[in-house]
Amino acid sequence: MAQDGTPRGLTSNAVCAVSLSPPLLLFCLNKKSTTLPAILDTRAFVVNFLAAGRGDLATRFASPSVDRFLGTRWEPSQIAMGAPILVDDNVAHAECSLSQAVEAGDHFVLIGHIEAASSNGGTPLMYLRQTYAAWPDQEPGPRDEDIHG
Repeated sequence: MAQDGTPRGLTSNAVCAVSLSPPLLLFCLNKKSTTLPAILDTRAFVVNFLAAGRGDLATRFASPSVDRFLGTRWEPSQIAMGAPILVDDNVAHAECSLSQAVEAGDHFVLIGHIEAASSNGGTPLMYLRQTYAAWPDQEPGPRDEDIHG
């Protein structure tokens, strides 16, 4: 959430788990991002894991559009300083406090401590080879030890 009370958002093509104890995740953000100042000021953010079929929303949040939230219902996080939770468009979200911001070339590596999280169920959106798709439903394959004894 920006200082003027407007929501900020972006699309990240990768969010990575860092630690289970404490629960940490990371993503990298270009220093020119218009969302970066809001995250650094509030020291909080929400990661919305988008639902399958929401590639249009991911594309909008990846664009330089001024009003990325137009027509998108969201609620302010009570835990992450009002950061937007996309209630109709995610399969899960993580409400995070900023633990570290590490400068790395033209990006910052942002590490967030997961303060709260929720799963809504459903199929997540996947981005692979410049295409959005639903995460495939697959039966788990054989475990490595089952194959190699």
